[in-house]
Amino acid sequence: MRSRSRASSKKKILILSLLILLLCMSIGYAYLSQVLKVGTSAKIGKNTWDVHFENVVIREGSVEGSSTIGSDKMSIISTVELNNPKEFYEIYVDIVNSGSMDAKLESLVNTYLTDVQKRYLNYTVTYSDYVAINKDDLLKAGEKETIRVLVEMKDIVDASYLPSESVDLTLETTLSYVQSEGEGVERTKNSLYNQIVKETQPDTNINFGAFSSDSNGKGVYTFSRTSNTAYPVYYYRGEVENNNVIFANFCWKIIRTTNTGGVKLIYNGTPNNGVCNNTGDATEIGKGAFNTEGNDPKYVGYMYDNNTIDSTIKGAIDEWFAGNLVDYLEYLEDTPFYNERDYVEGEGFPIAFAPRVRVFGTKIINLYEIVPNTSIKLGAALKSDIFTVSSDIGNGALAYPVGLITSDEVVLAGGRAWFDNGDNNVNEKYYLYSGNLYWTLSPAHVYSNPFSIRMLPVFPSGFFSGNEVTDSNGGVRPVISLYSTILYITGNGSVSQPYVIQTS
Repeated sequence: MRSRSRASSKKKILILSLLILLLCMSIGYAYLSQVLKVGTSAKIGKNTWDVHFENVVIREGSVEGSSTIGSDKMSIISTVELNNPKEFYEIYVDIVNSGSMDAKLESLVNTYLTDVQKRYLNYTVTYSDYVAINKDDLLKAGEKETIRVLVEMKDIVDASYLPSESVDLTLETTLSYVQSEGEGVERTKNSLYNQIVKETQPDTNINFGAFSSDSNGKGVYTFSRTSNTAYPVYYYRGEVENNNVIFANFCWKIIRTTNTGGVKLIYNGTPNNGVCNNTGDATEIGKGAFNTEGNDPKYVGYMYDNNTIDSTIKGAIDEWFAGNLVDYLEYLEDTPFYNERDYVEGEGFPIAFAPRVRVFGTKIINLYEIVPNTSIKLGAALKSDIFTVSSDIGNGALAYPVGLITSDEVVLAGGRAWFDNGDNNVNEKYYLYSGNLYWTLSPAHVYSNPFSIRMLPVFPSGFFSGNEVTDSNGGVRPVISLYSTILYITGNGSVSQPYVIQTS
């Protein structure tokens, strides 16, 4: 009875905090404009110099605003008002070299946001394929580049970051081009993120409660709930053969993109002569328990005791990262890893954690009657369950930007929970099937007879179900996220020709 009272109290506090947060968000906003300037237009002898803007396109899903190219075609004025988290305004515009001389970028100067503004606002200028704009980039005569300008209010975690009243803010980017006399860098355009975007299709007809198949998802899809956000989530599903990556001399498989445009990868072993055709033990960094103790619900935690003590598996992952990936931190974004520990009582177990309730349905009473819940959640209700390096976007408890896959991401990929209803087929028709048992970051439930604490790993059958945290046979497959601007230098994503990430 005492534990139920505490849980009820926590829910009331959470709801009150949420209402206050929404109130703060609704009154805090920024009034934003950005100005882009490019060189001058002139005639020099028999040659012409003409670098200018053309064709402004406002991305679908942007808040209402306006963007106008100046009469000299060398400036753009955009005006937009942002009032709520996740609102954004994004434009695409061509930089055209209509002259007879090659041009190179001498400098790009952006408005720098203050540290406080960075807590609630994103302002980025890149090429349209999300690749960074760099000094000495070449723009040949008669050619054009399309750039992307994004102003976005972040998905705020802490309401105290928001301004208490309206803010008038001018954001300016100045690009300066000069004549190229045989110099300049013709940039590579092999953006991994852009390659994923080119292959996406809507997921409106997918049934997440069923296996992936040729008719129920095989390819790259846009997660429909995010289609109108600044960075929609794109995910791989089914028995795909084009999501293989070599990064830092290891094989990985692309899971999905993040809400900041990052590319999330799951460990898949080491390459053999440039080939990433790994299964079974070869897809893991090792085996071990999620936690070596299993006599308390706290041991479903990636960290526990108020996130002060590492789980067994976190210790193993951090040790591996420190020995293998610490020199590659500049390529890795700090993306959230969700270890959802909020729970319900009276659903057939003493405690059923949120991921278990979703994947098995809302009622866990008779396994023969369960229909899988087709909802997907890429988040967590409690900030303490959002594992990040930075406390600005999560709990700030991680030493390194690395974690594990979640059960929801397994469902997106084509996996499904196992039900005791005579369905004993092997679910191998999706890229996360390895033939092994391996851990996810998602808690399952507390079992009463015999008493045990359980997670939701992927089983050798390809399904996932509850498994004791102390099982030392669980495989460990770390998950990381590359920045959206990361390039690949060769490959097509197949096991024989993986995308090879440029790291020098």
